[in-house]
Amino acid sequence: MTDLQKSTILIVDDTESDIDLLLETLGAGYDVSVATDGKSALENIAQEIPDLILLDIMMPGMDGYEVCKRLKEKENGRDVPVIFVTVKGEEQDETKGFQLGAVDYISKPFSPPIVKARISTHLKLKKQRDQLKNSISLLQHEAEILKQKADICIEAGGLAHDINNILTMILSPEFFIRDLVPDDLAEWDEIEANLNLIRKNAMLGSKICKGYTNYLRNIEEKAFAQSLPSLLQPLDMYARQYKGELERNIPGGLPLVKCRDYQLKRVFFNLFINACQAIEDQEKQKITICMWHKHGTVLFSIQDNGPGIPQEIMPRIFDECFSTKAEGTGLGLFLVKQIMDPHKGTITVSSSKKGTLFTLSFVACEDE
Repeated sequence: MTDLQKSTILIVDDTESDIDLLLETLGAGYDVSVATDGKSALENIAQEIPDLILLDIMMPGMDGYEVCKRLKEKENGRDVPVIFVTVKGEEQDETKGFQLGAVDYISKPFSPPIVKARISTHLKLKKQRDQLKNSISLLQHEAEILKQKADICIEAGGLAHDINNILTMILSPEFFIRDLVPDDLAEWDEIEANLNLIRKNAMLGSKICKGYTNYLRNIEEKAFAQSLPSLLQPLDMYARQYKGELERNIPGGLPLVKCRDYQLKRVFFNLFINACQAIEDQEKQKITICMWHKHGTVLFSIQDNGPGIPQEIMPRIFDECFSTKAEGTGLGLFLVKQIMDPHKGTITVSSSKKGTLFTLSFVACEDE
């Protein structure tokens, strides 16, 4: 059975012999209903809008012209194709029908093959119009979503600008705090170490904010050959707050990787925060970070011993705004994926009840 054969057709005619001939012509291929006058036709239409109407013009009481006029006044009836079936053949009669919204005329006595052909043609045209209308609605919906995202990006850009200004203010006093502290203060070494850590992370935050505003202005951060272990610096401050076991297996002498350093710092930072959140309810917490070199690639992995990611949501973890946390934004892993793609790197994830492992691979720079 084709889609057209599932179509609903309403026959509106007061002549029983014409109705019988039309029913015989259409056969069992369509879902056909019948009305014998204009009033009952409008009542049928009010209950269910048909895909096509075969409408007689000359009927007692309300004629076909009036039925068509009232149908086209309804929003849900404007797109229903109406084919007039009539003995009228004057040009002015046909003109009036087309002005009211009819799509075709069939003259009595009619030929069954012509009736079937015209019905099939107008049902196909209606289907195409419906598909086009749905496509336009979908495009309009997608355009609205893009506009909303653009508005959010502008707001986020303003927020990043303001945060950068605050971080700049934090950085400025740090340079002369040393002059305010007595030289013989016993705790100065520890204070200085913490101040340096604050300064490094404030500078990182400032550059990330600048990178985001540059991105909105279409100013691309340049890629340089860099050592991946050096990009783990953002984890230092959070590692101090992390109370569980942190194991690092990072050998020296790894090949350099051409990358945008502040973007990859965001990747490592987001994966580390994600791992910390995954194990926050575990009695014994452990995160393992590894780097190694294999077949022209430099690999990074981070593994936690949390409860794992349910298999049914694994395909969605990199989707925008998807989060299993009540207060989560669903942007962390989405950003990780968005950053990895332009770096031509790969990211894989495996998970079980014993924990989750994220593995990233980067193309190593060739020796010059």
